[in-house]
Amino acid sequence: MITPFPPQLPRRRFLKGLSLTAAVAAGLEPWQARAEEEAKDGKVTISLFNTTDLHGHILPTKTYEGVENVGGMARCATQIRKWQAEQPNSILIDVGDVYQGTPESRASDGQIMINLFNKLKYDAWVIGNHEFDWGFGTVVKSVQASTMPVLASNAKVGGKWTNKLEPGHPMSKVAPYLIKEVAGFKIGIVGTVTPGLPAWLNKGLLSDFVAADPLKSVQFAIKKLQAEKVDAIILACHFGLKGLFGGKPAPDDFANRVNELTQTCREIDVVVAGHTHKDIGKGTVNGIPYTQASYYGIHTGRVDLTFDLATRKLVSKEVSTKLMDASVAEDPMVLSSCAMELADARALMSREIGGFTAPLPHKGKPGAPPAALLFITRAIRQALESRGEKVDGVLHGLFVDDRDLAAGPQTIGHMWEIIPYENRLATAEFTGAELGPVMEEMYSAKYSTHQLDGFRVTTEGPKTKIKVTGIFTPDGAPVDPAKKYRIALNAYDAQSGGRRYGQLNETCYQAGANLKLHSSESRDALIDFLTEKKKLGPDDLKPV
Repeated sequence: MITPFPPQLPRRRFLKGLSLTAAVAAGLEPWQARAEEEAKDGKVTISLFNTTDLHGHILPTKTYEGVENVGGMARCATQIRKWQAEQPNSILIDVGDVYQGTPESRASDGQIMINLFNKLKYDAWVIGNHEFDWGFGTVVKSVQASTMPVLASNAKVGGKWTNKLEPGHPMSKVAPYLIKEVAGFKIGIVGTVTPGLPAWLNKGLLSDFVAADPLKSVQFAIKKLQAEKVDAIILACHFGLKGLFGGKPAPDDFANRVNELTQTCREIDVVVAGHTHKDIGKGTVNGIPYTQASYYGIHTGRVDLTFDLATRKLVSKEVSTKLMDASVAEDPMVLSSCAMELADARALMSREIGGFTAPLPHKGKPGAPPAALLFITRAIRQALESRGEKVDGVLHGLFVDDRDLAAGPQTIGHMWEIIPYENRLATAEFTGAELGPVMEEMYSAKYSTHQLDGFRVTTEGPKTKIKVTGIFTPDGAPVDPAKKYRIALNAYDAQSGGRRYGQLNETCYQAGANLKLHSSESRDALIDFLTEKKKLGPDDLKPV
């Protein structure tokens, strides 16, 4: 029987497909047959599989848009194993923000995720900014527990590059790059962490860790890799693009430097990025292939590098991401190895701690905090004052700012929805004269829902340029311009909230402000507050 040749399929591809089918029928594994065909063509492909911004998610979760039953490390592992079976000439990396974000990871101080990386034989992972949310000690613990290299070319500890630290130093395992030899070719992977750390993280969390300028660090790493005669260079950066608009990449900012690096470092063959939580399967920046596998394991990424065996030249670079939906099974090893932690987390999150007698509205206006926000500020005040930290006011905003907090029983899981990120509490002392400019900045900032509880604030003007006309104490007296008032806030906002609140940051760090980082966290404050009160409603949460 003569097999007809499909008119839409190029003859060479059609014949290659027949050859592969015959090879498999003869007893070869698909990857062996594919490798034999590539060898006949004088080529070999090396693949780099990648995850990023897992944030401790092992089980399926939902997207920011509300699409459910997607993602999770368990599904990523299944896809990675499938790809590895098809393509053994491969490398496996993660691009950072590994463990912060779920109760099961929090309970193990992130070790549940590092253990999975070890079991799945990751070749490396890159340090991300959220690695520091639980303090520098957790980062050290994670680095020490990793059986694979940890990458950050721009990482300094105590003023020294990590690869220059004494061999016994716990962070000396952090390397600027990795050289992985696969199928006779050397692949160089340069890791780098976002330089935006100081805009989000208090010094008490970073300790003496510094993320230096990434450009110079990457240039240095590239020179080292070239001296080692690598055959390809991958930039694995825990920063990325905020999107591709009309095919053009979003511009760089203080934390994301992809455009600058790709424009200057033309030796880079492919960029594998993270941090901005975008799914960019097939992008290019300054002519260099760019890919980013979203967040929470909702996508898994793949890079295919094809080399000519005779010339050893890199002749093809393909990048892509794959959605981890219900069509991808959850890996049994991942599930079994984490079964106890997952069960404990489910029990914790379903624990009822109290209830709301009516919905807590989320909408307010400058000077009139809504009940949903007052639930947070009153909890923060109680958390601090129960530890002997007297405050005059609490400055905070809403994470869930598009819906009321529903009436009914409330669980610890609901508190994780209200405050999804760990935020250490801080206090600083502002004069009455300083409170006005700070609040004008907070009220006018894009997307800000921040309010000052503990004072009555009057304002005028449009949202984009609100003017504070008066600030009054609970007894109705105007604040004393020279008197200092102790204000509670979270450490993230005190650091400028990612350069959104420069006035607040400057005021917190000026001489005499006595900025103090506390061990308490805002989410724990909510849990303790509602556990004590048992029932709360809008009438219990009224502005001053």
